[in-house]
Amino acid sequence: MIGSDFLEARIRYIHGARGNTNACHIFGHTHFCWDVLLDGIRYVQAPLAYPRERKRRMNGGEDWLPFCIYSKGELTENMSPCYWSDYYASNPRTPDVTELAPWVARFYRKL
Repeated sequence: MIGSDFLEARIRYIHGARGNTNACHIFGHTHFCWDVLLDGIRYVQAPLAYPRERKRRMNGGEDWLPFCIYSKGELTENMSPCYWSDYYASNPRTPDVTELAPWVARFYRKL
């Protein structure tokens, strides 16, 4: 997940250690969709994207509108698809591992 221990502590301070039904942290700048409930807090990234990125979306970016997060007094259903947060629905999170992913590491060499 994008963020830091400091930011997580701040979010938990605002929403409580276990979150609540309306706890939501909206973040940005990653250019990929993310929508997951983690320990009682919903984390959402609904990127506006660059025009060329919008064209890769399911409907080719036509008639694209921002995602509604809160309506009628409650959080809306999850966005779909959100490939990275969907990935963690069936794979464990390992935030303590800070090594580059193998598909990224191959582009870099140790000095």
